[in-house]
Amino acid sequence: MSYTNFIKETLDILDLNITFNENGLKKERIKGRICQVFSGTLDYAAHVCPHCESKENTAIIRWGFTTCLILLNDVSEYQTYLRLKKRHFFCYSCNRSFVAKTSLVEKHCSISTKVKLSIADRLRKTTSMSEIARQKKVSVSSVYRVLKRFYEPKKINRLTLPEVLCFDEFKSVKQVAASISFIMMDGQTKQLIDVVENRQLPFLERYFSRFSLSVRKTVKYIVCDMYAPYFSLVKKLFPTAQIILDCFHIVQLISRTFLKHRIQRMNTFLHQGNTEAKKYRHLKKY
Repeated sequence: MSYTNFIKETLDILDLNITFNENGLKKERIKGRICQVFSGTLDYAAHVCPHCESKENTAIIRWGFTTCLILLNDVSEYQTYLRLKKRHFFCYSCNRSFVAKTSLVEKHCSISTKVKLSIADRLRKTTSMSEIARQKKVSVSSVYRVLKRFYEPKKINRLTLPEVLCFDEFKSVKQVAASISFIMMDGQTKQLIDVVENRQLPFLERYFSRFSLSVRKTVKYIVCDMYAPYFSLVKKLFPTAQIILDCFHIVQLISRTFLKHRIQRMNTFLHQGNTEAKKYRHLKKY
């Protein structure tokens, strides 16, 4: 196997126009890390100008090279780059220049397509974006851009609502103004329906007002906790729905109530002599 084919298979580079320099592998310090850097050249004959679409052979000339550093997937636990010399062209028909294109990397980008695909695959798993950024040696914002490109936001169906709705809330991210956000799911299929950035009653009323009254009447049961605005919301916008408190919050309420009364009863024995102090210790310990 030739050196060029070995490098292309190792780095999973399919562009036949890239030729690698013999003994082009070096170790360099980049951003404080020892990295493997391959050297290659991208050169071919351009027959069409991408700006004016001119096809005259004499109109397009070679105009030197431009060099870029492209991040690749790690090789043998080393952060790996490709220092690629791209052919620069000049078109006399429109007096504009352009650079040779490759499937390895997108235009005006220094992260290879294979790295982005690897990031997209990791985003399917329960891994934080900061951890993915650390693994792939990119910024968190780069991971977020890959997320926006490869995964479309869930489209909300404004025409129907399930018979069983489940309401809950969770701690919001820093980019959201509200501290607690609202989440809604189908109680039968266990599928996520939507997320609202604020769980306060005015926001929820505006959100559910987008659904027609006939659609809201199809909801028979709403499962939620004992957050008071949920009760007001259901009475106002879901006239035929029944509120069901989920088991977790019922048990939680009983536990908290029992704990509260135990502490109140325990404190009555705190300053009442040795006999009563023994009861205090038993209630506190057990």
